[in-house]
Amino acid sequence: MKSFLKDSLPFILFFYSQCVLIILTVQLAVASTGNPMGKGMVFYLFLLPTCFLIVFLGFRYYKFKDFYTVFNNLSQETDHAWFPEPPNIMMENVKHQHDMQYNYYHQQIEQLEQHKQMEFNFIQQWVHQMKTPVSVMHLSMQKEKMNLPEHFVHNMQEEIERMQQGLDLALYQSRLQKFDRDFHVQKISLKTMVKDSIKEFKSSFIRNNVFPELLVDEGLIVATDPKWFRFVLNQLISNAIKYSKDESGKIYFTASMDGKQLKFQIQDNGHGIPSQDLKRVFDPFFTGLNGRTFRESTGMGLYLSKEICHALGHEINISSEKDIGTAVTITFVNTIDHY
Repeated sequence: MKSFLKDSLPFILFFYSQCVLIILTVQLAVASTGNPMGKGMVFYLFLLPTCFLIVFLGFRYYKFKDFYTVFNNLSQETDHAWFPEPPNIMMENVKHQHDMQYNYYHQQIEQLEQHKQMEFNFIQQWVHQMKTPVSVMHLSMQKEKMNLPEHFVHNMQEEIERMQQGLDLALYQSRLQKFDRDFHVQKISLKTMVKDSIKEFKSSFIRNNVFPELLVDEGLIVATDPKWFRFVLNQLISNAIKYSKDESGKIYFTASMDGKQLKFQIQDNGHGIPSQDLKRVFDPFFTGLNGRTFRESTGMGLYLSKEICHALGHEINISSEKDIGTAVTITFVNTIDHY
């Protein structure tokens, strides 16, 4: 009712302005005869049109009631495309235009969802098809490495690992769109997860003359999805190795309790991240100065890591100093247990 009266306010003001004009005209006409109207007559001339105005507004409100009441409770409706029955030709035209636009955009959304699902299925199939030849190439290199020059073997292994990481990046990027259908939280040993990820990068550690230092208590248990968190670990370890300095160094894996929270940290003494890039490292497709200077980078690894941690209920932060190193901290909030 309040919205209806607000919409009718200009009409009501116009109506009473006309009443005043008529009364003034009648008053002048009567006064010219020497017998002006009394206050009772003036009040009666206001009261009678007001009664008719109330009847008219009541009838109009009855016809437009749905437009003022239904839309206030639209969030409770299951079908947001519902439109009240139009009370006049103008609202009928509005309803017709509304239905046309709704049907058009609904069709567009359905088409986009179909295309998105097709792309998702294609990426899934393509990645799995590519993993087979990459695995065959890796096994062939392991088998023939004794008969090939050492530098050639190292270069090929590095390229194969980059292909493998690129395929994983594409696979998890597509899966992230349906994260709620593809995750299972378990309580697992943090040290075991980190140790398994380090083993996957064993040859990469050796090639880059960088060595891991695992300082995580065996008894620390975290609640997370092993598959998704393994991807995050692999991205962080890969970056730590990628941006390590030429001379030998170490990558430290540590964990410490902060109240009820556990903070897991991966720290290197590599090139570090420039201060102007530090605030944007989690932006999609942002490579920064390091990505353009040292090796090719997609700019998606840290972005996906941030999104996955957020979906798992973890927090991830980065601190870095140019030419000193980088520390990535993952905080497990209220998910800690001990043996």
